Amino acid sequence: MTFMMAFSMLFSRNFRRFFAFSSLLWVFLAHAEGIDIQSAEVQWIDSANVSLTTDFMVNLTAALKEAVERGIPLTFSLDLGLIQPRWYWFNRQVLTWHQERRLSYNPLTRVYRYSIGGLYLNFSSLDEALQALETVKAVPVHSQMPLGKGEQYQAQLHIELDTSYLPKPFQLDALYSGDWTLTSPHREWMFTP
Repeated sequence: MTFMMAFSMLFSRNFRRFFAFSSLLWVFLAHAEGIDIQSAEVQWIDSANVSLTTDFMVNLTAALKEAVERGIPLTFSLDLGLIQPRWYWFNRQVLTWHQERRLSYNPLTRVYRYSIGGLYLNFSSLDEALQALETVKAVPVHSQMPLGKGEQYQAQLHIELDTSYLPKPFQLDALYSGDWTLTSPHREWMFTP
């Protein structure tokens, strides 16, 4: 009888330690790759314009790092929405905004390029290019509908790797492999101009 009690106590301690260790390992691995929005803020400029400031962290998978170093551009999509909650009817979408940011590498010149539309910056390392990609400072955003001063809006921000811009063979890989999927959880907060 005492042997069984000692065995069960030892087993339960070891099981708890194993469970705690595996839980910590799972949390570490879950945050090792992906996009994490660290801060996000919308500021009111006037009744038709707001500005977006956000910082996020992009942790590329090994497959994505290798793809960039071989010259395959990665396009990231930023989506911002402002919703006016209404108790008497459906919520009203006041603002939708979409921006594409591209990260690429030229193996001949050994230069990383970060671009938004026709504007671009060159960097000597991937880390420097990622730092530029991860920062959005006071970007003006035009609203489709006028924003009322003192009214409350729900802001939603989402960032993801847009796999539709990858070359076709890599798009097939992206469908079946988690290595090609980078996305942030939807960040939501209340905004009052």
